[in-house]
Amino acid sequence: MYFLLVAISQFFPPLQVGFLFTYIAPLVFVVAVALLKEAYDDFQRFMRDAEANGEKYEAYLGDGKWGRIASRDITVGMVLRLKSNERVPADCILLKTSEKDGSFVRTDQLDGETDWKLRIPVACTQTMKDDLIVKSGIRLWAQEPHVYIYDFIGKVLPEGVCMQEADPLSLENTMWANCVLATGTALVCVIYTGKETRSSLNANQPSTKIGLIDLELNFLSKLLFVLTLFVALIMVAFQKFVGEWYISFFRFVLLFSSIIPISLRVNLDMGKAVYSFFIMRDAQIKGVVVRNSNLPEELGRIGYLFSDKTGTLTKNEMVFKKLFTGSDVPKGWLHTDMEEMEATIDAYNSKQHAASASSSTASLERQETDYDFTKATSSRQMEDLINAVMSLAVAHNVTPVVDTDSGVRMYQASSPDEVALVKFCESIGVILDYRDRTTMSLRSRHKHATFTDSVHLEKDNFGYKIVSSEDAQEEHVGWYLVAVDSRPYTEEIDINSMIRLRQGGLNVKVEKRVNFEILIEFPFTSESKRMGIIVRNIDTRAIHLFMKGADTKMAEIVKPSPWLEEECTNLAREGLRTLVFGSKKLPEDEYTEFSKLHKLALKSRDPKKEVEVIRVKIEEDLNLVGMTGVEDKLQDDVAKTLEHLRKAGIRIWMLTGDKVETATCIARSTRLVAKDGGIFPFDCESDRYESLWEREDGREGWRPGVVITTEELALDFLQSFERYVASGSRLGGVTMVIDGKSLEKLILCETEFVEAASKAASVVVARCSPTQKADIVEVMKKNIKGNLRTAAIGDGGNDVSMILAAHVGLGIEGKEGRHASLAADYSLVKFCHCLRLITWHGRNSYKRSARLSQFVIHRGLIISFIQAVFSALFYFMSVPIYTGWLLVGYSTVYTMCPVFAIVLDEDASEETVMEFPELYRELHKSRALNIRTFLQWVFKAVYQGSVIMLLAIYFFEAQFIRIVTITFTALIMTELITVWFEMHKITWPFVVSELASFVVYAISFFFLDALDTAYVSSSSFWWKTSVITFAACAPVTAAKVVERGCCEPSSSKLKEDTDPWIFRAVFRFSAWLASKRSVEVPPAAVPLL
Repeated sequence: MYFLLVAISQFFPPLQVGFLFTYIAPLVFVVAVALLKEAYDDFQRFMRDAEANGEKYEAYLGDGKWGRIASRDITVGMVLRLKSNERVPADCILLKTSEKDGSFVRTDQLDGETDWKLRIPVACTQTMKDDLIVKSGIRLWAQEPHVYIYDFIGKVLPEGVCMQEADPLSLENTMWANCVLATGTALVCVIYTGKETRSSLNANQPSTKIGLIDLELNFLSKLLFVLTLFVALIMVAFQKFVGEWYISFFRFVLLFSSIIPISLRVNLDMGKAVYSFFIMRDAQIKGVVVRNSNLPEELGRIGYLFSDKTGTLTKNEMVFKKLFTGSDVPKGWLHTDMEEMEATIDAYNSKQHAASASSSTASLERQETDYDFTKATSSRQMEDLINAVMSLAVAHNVTPVVDTDSGVRMYQASSPDEVALVKFCESIGVILDYRDRTTMSLRSRHKHATFTDSVHLEKDNFGYKIVSSEDAQEEHVGWYLVAVDSRPYTEEIDINSMIRLRQGGLNVKVEKRVNFEILIEFPFTSESKRMGIIVRNIDTRAIHLFMKGADTKMAEIVKPSPWLEEECTNLAREGLRTLVFGSKKLPEDEYTEFSKLHKLALKSRDPKKEVEVIRVKIEEDLNLVGMTGVEDKLQDDVAKTLEHLRKAGIRIWMLTGDKVETATCIARSTRLVAKDGGIFPFDCESDRYESLWEREDGREGWRPGVVITTEELALDFLQSFERYVASGSRLGGVTMVIDGKSLEKLILCETEFVEAASKAASVVVARCSPTQKADIVEVMKKNIKGNLRTAAIGDGGNDVSMILAAHVGLGIEGKEGRHASLAADYSLVKFCHCLRLITWHGRNSYKRSARLSQFVIHRGLIISFIQAVFSALFYFMSVPIYTGWLLVGYSTVYTMCPVFAIVLDEDASEETVMEFPELYRELHKSRALNIRTFLQWVFKAVYQGSVIMLLAIYFFEAQFIRIVTITFTALIMTELITVWFEMHKITWPFVVSELASFVVYAISFFFLDALDTAYVSSSSFWWKTSVITFAACAPVTAAKVVERGCCEPSSSKLKEDTDPWIFRAVFRFSAWLASKRSVEVPPAAVPLL
């Protein structure tokens, strides 16, 4: 606005102080650059929107016709036919699929999760033909659109059915917009379009982030504006306010308008673009994507880093470590005991068959109870292991799939924990072979057998089952025949004839199977913290309920156990993620009654709530069958990264939803807690959790954590923490440990909490919800002192709110998808990349922009003070000394490239910065850009501008054009030399820019009438210009050398790296001179004291 008003003023003759284009051209250039940048971004968005909206889909057009229409023409109620790998254009209900058990969809662009989701078609339309579906008159009812992607309530109403009798629709029947159909073809009905789709409702625009350096420069610009008014007022005051002094005042304001450089914003924006380019081209942090190019300097001011744990500090790659089995006396199985566990399972199967009668009828009767393990003829530990393994193998939502491209068999699930446990079962011989929405089949490993007598086979949905055998042992009755002589078995093979012909028996492969019918599933939710499944054993017809979930929730459900709490705490201290498993057998009548209630609950107005109510009743008297411990592997170099960040003065907060014990263990293994550091817990959810505490006698003891229930107790603990930190008993600092419940009370004491937390070496917040993560960041942003900035890093959708709340958001592309990565300002591949991003690129960006902005300000100040001295010497007249191209070219072609080359400068080598992270700590003091440095550059500009003008007047030769030639040439040379002396590292681009700028200016002598071309060729011009330039530059450089010599920097041992090259040269020369003058003093000459 300021520069627009300056440009508009030149249309009024009384205010004209030069050529019109002198003020219009820079403004047009700056505005054009900004408009072109915005226009380019808008055009890219327009092209993306046009591509998405123009995508063609096959739709039913009526009258039995199908055709392809653009996605922009899709409306609610249309029936679409989607193919594999096709994007879903709107929110839809799945009516029919070519896949037997439903179609998988990829939802990573919606919820950030990379695992495929199974979607189930509407039951009444799955068996109908496509043409009959569109003519059937079936109606769909859906609730009003909302933002929750995991909630949906709807109903399907076949023709003639009222709303009360309609079948319910759930989330499993939906396909949200921007998902991708992964398998088969699908017939869908559109229910929401445009802005009513879940993806559009969740596409909230985050608030625009403004860098601190931009705010600081805005403040300095205000000071420069005040300085402009002050200098103009002084000029008018010396005119004694005679005549139309206010006109003169405005003319002086226009003459000194260069004090506020219009090119400052352009230079900074171009610098940010260069920094972003360097970041994305850095070979050591490949894969980093800059999604917000306005914040590279913020990376150099980070004081607090808020980090998620799972998938961020850890890899989110789960590996089974421990299994505890038994309800009364636990038996611990380690991951190294897999061979023993598999042998135990094999032994159990052998005992089963040995206990069976020899006849086929007796064998079948034995199978009626083969799943009631408490009746098995095996030891107690064997029974417990079988029971626990069966719970692990059944209680999940894992689906085995085969990659169509590679043919590799893999597991799909919403959680890597579940995949890890299913893989563990597979490793001990219990393999999830098949699963759809109604059935599940577990099998053993293929075993070699020899058939010596005829067998009777029966085909079912899972293969060829051996129902009777005339072999004496009947060992494999109930097993399934897989292969004969290494060939897959088919009905075309006459196996009994082959047995009779084969002497010594027929070699076959068999497998043991346990097949289940899936009756009811209870999916895992963050509210329930557990999942369950009711299944029927197809062979025995027995019905079982399997449950698994968080220890805190399952402890309330399962029968009391003497070991559960203790062993769960032990696993958590080892850094393992725990899950507790329970099961019970359901009588047929109890299940029948529950099934009726469940169907009624699904048809209610709030199915989720009603199901939860009836679910509690069936979970009563649940048997504890086991508990697992799964390890989440640490990210590469995470400990080294956190240690270097801590040395750099960055306080790290770990925010996680895990238990306090698990979070604390991970904090120690990642060195978030130093080896000689202490832990101060504010709440530990359990009086078993203990931490180091300084007792009254000065010795260290153990004190249990206390739950913070009131604001007064919160204040008391904050004061206790400050006293503990002040005692200095822990050289490595103290880590504050908080849980979610205590955090609610602590945040109420904002000021005291932030003050206490800022004294902690690190902070761990456990049982923390996504909302609380964002609240913590907001509280710290509001209350931290100084110019420190906050950064948040995470990898999942639950970290997005925290990432958006921080000054700088860092997202990792992890196992949980790209949701956090897409929402962040910087997308990373690994956590360790943030070290280089912050300490190297962040430091360089901040220091370079600070020096670049001040040099641009200096460039505007020096020419303005030349104008001020010129006006003062010529009776305070508001007449410009430089006009036309000289004024425009000064800040563009003559000086822009050398000044902008500051963005390539390095005040310390890469090796030095990465080896000494303490250099980053110096940036927290904001010494690169503050009022002190600003005033230094102002005084430098005042001195250099005054010297140039005064000496030019002293050498005045009665021709005004020569004054212009001498002063402007001295001004250009002063700028080029000052930049040269300020550079820490002389690079070839900088040298080229210096020489090019000088050559361009020299060529200008022959084209500009404002310069005296004839006078330039004289010796008088060159010696006068040289003297003026030397007088303007030498004292300033000498003063800086003296200042550096008197004020030794804190990192004196790195002085060679951090000082400009001219200072290093002077210091080396001084040291060499001192060594030459030093004289060795003989011992006799040493005075005695």
